[in-house]
Amino acid sequence: MTLGSGRAGRLLPILIAAILCFLLCTTFRGPLPAQPKVAQTDSNAPSTALIAPPPPPRDPYTPQVPPQAIAYQRKGYALALFGLCWNLLGLWTLLQSGLAARLRDAVARRFPAWPPPPSFRAVALYFLGFTLFVQLWRLPIGLARLALEHQYGFARQGVGGYLADEALDTLFALLAIPLVWGGYRLYARSPRHWWQWLWAALIPLIFLVIVLQPLVIAPAYNRYTPLAPGPLRDKILALAAKAGITGGSVFVENTSRRTNHVNAYVYGLGPTTRIVLNDTALRLLPEDQLLAMVGHEMGHYVEGHIWFGFLGAALGAGVFLWLAARLLPWLALRKAARWRIRGVGDLAALPLVYLVMSAFLLAQSPIEAAISRYQEHRADAFGLRITGLSDATARLFVGFAERDYSDPDPPTLLHFWFGSHPTLTQRIAFARSYRTEVRH
Repeated sequence: MTLGSGRAGRLLPILIAAILCFLLCTTFRGPLPAQPKVAQTDSNAPSTALIAPPPPPRDPYTPQVPPQAIAYQRKGYALALFGLCWNLLGLWTLLQSGLAARLRDAVARRFPAWPPPPSFRAVALYFLGFTLFVQLWRLPIGLARLALEHQYGFARQGVGGYLADEALDTLFALLAIPLVWGGYRLYARSPRHWWQWLWAALIPLIFLVIVLQPLVIAPAYNRYTPLAPGPLRDKILALAAKAGITGGSVFVENTSRRTNHVNAYVYGLGPTTRIVLNDTALRLLPEDQLLAMVGHEMGHYVEGHIWFGFLGAALGAGVFLWLAARLLPWLALRKAARWRIRGVGDLAALPLVYLVMSAFLLAQSPIEAAISRYQEHRADAFGLRITGLSDATARLFVGFAERDYSDPDPPTLLHFWFGSHPTLTQRIAFARSYRTEVRH
């Protein structure tokens, strides 16, 4: 069977390429800014000709984005968009090439995989093979992203460290095996209501992940050490008390082993609450900007954005499962002969589930991004309210553009679809105007 046979087989790659080209065209909005020209001087000219007029004073609140930052942004946009299409294409290729069915047949020769439900060992073995395929398929994009970060001086991690992180990602992904096995059993017992039972099981699991993230998941990737006692720690704890955060501890994350980008966050629930600064932020940011950044992150915590994230994930899971219960049987029946799928309860249908889930996540991205932008604006306002550091906050955002090469004005379509924060230009303007607003 050829990969491109059939009408759907011909149209899907063309559709993916068309979407990619359209988004890339909207991303590249014109040529790079020209480098400033150096004035040519004549040695025979009067000495006054050598005196150049002084440059206009620099506005400290307008990011001076260097040409290399724009090049970095454009390459990053192109790589991210290509990665989205590449990931969807990988799942489709797994089905269209018949590899998903051949993997099922290989598993069935060792463990029973049909009739449904497949045994736990069959699910585990198939899921392992499927996960390894997905990880290997995505590896070129990940390595290209690492190379881009190295090219512009941000990455500090080598290929070996990156592959170690990928292996850790794979191990965490395999923890989903019991959930996948349970999903197959629920579908076999109740083909009409399986999604409701699976949704009910997912809700406490989502909550458990939120609880375990600062205790188990994050420490597997990074090392956390308490911030040394001193003026900065005292000011952060005083800021936490002012924000109403009690019992939180201040930690430093060894982020510099991977990147030079700066960040901070507040995470956890109750006794697991952590105020985290990465070591690059401690090294690169002045104290007032550190406090401004921490104040913003405290806003997320105090305003309950963790809980909104939990509710959003729970609701999103329910919507997806409801749609999947209607789409998957139709797709499995329509493509049964071409993909050699024996129904939704077949192990070979697992890539189809992930393909539908990936398409769903992509389609709902504008909603998720809009909610995130609103929450980020609320966190900006909270941070300004408890710190009063309007100028430091504005300069922090300027630094994101000048030092971290974040785009202060990203392409409109990409910002609408994926932008998780207000633009840096909007955030700078809000920070500068906040002092006037609170006076009134």
